[in-house]
Amino acid sequence: MDTIPWYKREYFLLPILRTDIVTMAENFAVMLEAGLIVPEALDTLADQSTGALKSVLVRVHTKVCAGETLTDAIKKEKRVFDPVFVSSVRVGETSGTLAENLRHVAGQLERDLEIRRNVQGAMLYPSIVIITTLSIGLALATFVLPQMADVFSSLGTELPVSTQVVIWLAEMFNLYGFIITPGFVLLVAGLFVLARSRFMQPLVDTFTLKIPGVNTFLYDLNLARFSRSLGTMLKSGVPIQEALEITSVVLSNYRYRDSVKTMHQKIASGESFSELVAEYPRLYPKIIQRMIAVGERSGGMSDTLEYMARHYEQKVEIRAKNLSTIVEPILLLVIGLAVAFLAMAIFTPIYSITEGLSL
Repeated sequence: MDTIPWYKREYFLLPILRTDIVTMAENFAVMLEAGLIVPEALDTLADQSTGALKSVLVRVHTKVCAGETLTDAIKKEKRVFDPVFVSSVRVGETSGTLAENLRHVAGQLERDLEIRRNVQGAMLYPSIVIITTLSIGLALATFVLPQMADVFSSLGTELPVSTQVVIWLAEMFNLYGFIITPGFVLLVAGLFVLARSRFMQPLVDTFTLKIPGVNTFLYDLNLARFSRSLGTMLKSGVPIQEALEITSVVLSNYRYRDSVKTMHQKIASGESFSELVAEYPRLYPKIIQRMIAVGERSGGMSDTLEYMARHYEQKVEIRAKNLSTIVEPILLLVIGLAVAFLAMAIFTPIYSITEGLSL
């Protein structure tokens, strides 16, 4: 099972559908428990749905009525149903626990959505501030500073270093602003695409896990996803080897993805899951290793992983709020220093000339 490229992941292409999928899975489970057969339930869900999800459910319903299994039908909708969803449905169809497995998947998707909302909420304010600041800075450099440079040049007096720097920037934007501004935008976009490329992702993911303050948040986030995805599949009846293979696909961080992929390869040789996890002490802390060992001995691995998932999801929620609180004053400090530098560059020569005239 190959890793899904970042630009093909369903949560990147169709993020609005995730809430609809949670509701759909819950309703699907209710209808199956009420005695409806799969084609009838799909037909009802398609009637209740709107937009892209309606089209998807219509296609799935048509294929199921034509004789395909539900698993084969949803497997072709990779932009909507991730591997965890598909595997849980497959096991549910085979074991007769489809409704129960749909509830498990719905719960997993709902908690994953909560994590995403926490992360996005924490980054919303800093992102708005950074984008607004850069936009205003580029506008000032393109339209205001060149006019100020002409005024300062006509003063005929020695200018402070800060003012000279501003004049140099103004001249650069006056001469090459039509290249610098779009070039800067393209550079930022290019760096983002490069950072998410298959070639650079291992380096970027490894580097981000070493950034102080950010790394603890990323560790908790990946541990929450690891525990939640694996626990959901084990509870749905997916074998541990297959569950590890799927988890290695759905995890976003390369280091975690690679570690789980190695576990999937080694567990077939008979090594215990807890021993494999212990081989990565930097990624999986001792509490994870010990809890998994307890889960193996007691036969309650899925319950143990769900407990750990809730633990780390709570930590992610707390850290997301704290991250926003920490980033805000840093941004305000940086913006304040930039404004102070610009104010000094503008008002210092004016003050010097005014003082000279008064004498």
